[in-house]
Amino acid sequence: MKAITQIVRTVGFVTICCAGLLVARAGAELPRLQVSRNGRFLVTEDGKPFFWLGDTAWRMVNKASRSNTSSQPSLLRYFDSRAAKGFNVIQTVVVGFGGQVNAAGHTAFIDGDWARSRVVPGPANDYWDDMDWIVDQAAKRRLYLALLPFWLNTLPDNSPLVTKPAVAYRYGHFLGERYGRRSSVIWVLGGDAGRPGKNVDHPARLAMIRALAEGIADGVSGEDKFDGKADWGTSLMTYHPPGRGRSSSLWVHTEPWHDFNMIQTTTMFAFANYETVRADYNKTPTKPTLDAEVAYEDSLSLNKDEPQNRRISPWDVRRAAYWNVFAGGFGHTYGHRSNIQWVREGERTSFGGHIPWAKALDAPGAGQMAHLKRLMESLPFLSRVPDQSVIAGEAGKGFDHARATRDSNGTYALVYLPTGKPMNIRLGALRGEKLKACWFGPRNGTTQRIGEFAARRTRRFTPPTSGHGQDWVLVLSDKSWNLPAP
Repeated sequence: MKAITQIVRTVGFVTICCAGLLVARAGAELPRLQVSRNGRFLVTEDGKPFFWLGDTAWRMVNKASRSNTSSQPSLLRYFDSRAAKGFNVIQTVVVGFGGQVNAAGHTAFIDGDWARSRVVPGPANDYWDDMDWIVDQAAKRRLYLALLPFWLNTLPDNSPLVTKPAVAYRYGHFLGERYGRRSSVIWVLGGDAGRPGKNVDHPARLAMIRALAEGIADGVSGEDKFDGKADWGTSLMTYHPPGRGRSSSLWVHTEPWHDFNMIQTTTMFAFANYETVRADYNKTPTKPTLDAEVAYEDSLSLNKDEPQNRRISPWDVRRAAYWNVFAGGFGHTYGHRSNIQWVREGERTSFGGHIPWAKALDAPGAGQMAHLKRLMESLPFLSRVPDQSVIAGEAGKGFDHARATRDSNGTYALVYLPTGKPMNIRLGALRGEKLKACWFGPRNGTTQRIGEFAARRTRRFTPPTSGHGQDWVLVLSDKSWNLPAP
């Protein structure tokens, strides 16, 4: 049974309408993460809420360099940038993309055998020394690593990993023994397996994933017996699914090693990721969920039926994030086309990757993700629920679709309006006789005071601006808290 923690009350509720946003205080060590008692969120081992703000760098381990080279700066520039922008999770693949060799020329395995990791005595002289350094440097910057042991979709059917589960167990055991005790490591199994026969609906691949999970857990606990049993509480695990609005819940929701659901909506202009998040939220047993791959900034659309002459904009990125979180996601993962494929100087990659990763670090959407994180961290966290009943009447369709979330205790409500379309709101969803209201800007993190209103009625709110790219969050809070004005 997975380790859980008791819900603790959020101390120091700071309303967006009245003061600055809370920023997590840096500490010396990264606390281990686990699922909250109510099964909706991740929390630290001491019970503090954890808002997952991830960035995607699938090919980082394979292509990044420790030091500056002619084709790219040191990986440390990336880590420094992401930490400064408020990201706290980096999603990447340990071995797989580009084969089993990294940018330093080090190979991961002996003779390509996944069951025999190539470990050379001495420091900084093999693949795993390089991986150690990556884990260490990320943790120093308070960045968790969500590690995929391999990219499932790339494995051929005759791979020993697929045909011999014991090989997957041995590889998993090595990873668990070497990295599983690191509090900054989260395990993500799978990897975009959308092609027929590549996913865990194929019995051999499901057996492989189960063996891999068991190996990781046993490596952490010190066991070494491939018997289908493990102490699953030793490791935090999820599964990366194929795209187009699919979740890990479709295949592994009830697996004992699976702690939270991960969704891949896929990069496109027209998406409704809130639908998948909502479906996950209503499943039993209750598990946290989030969209971990959607709307990569500056990417061309992966939907061939959509225009191929324009790129995903910061507004597309923001819609993905706010729709996901307000529908019940416990966090969100951002991505930029150049970063996910780790584009180096002189390279061009699929779906429009053309900017070297170091020049894409300050893309507008990346900086705007911090505003969402600070907004959510500034409010009572573990009692938040999605609630469309806050909206009176239709919530809108397509780009106009509004999404609402609120505190289950009635202290606040948030409504995301992606195009600034006026919306009728049920003020009775909150407690108290009077409410404070303000506008929060997802583009810049600023607020504009609206005023105070009597509760127990419906009121129409019109954002300051409207149209594509003009998104706003309506913030409502109970006036009885006597919080100061903005």
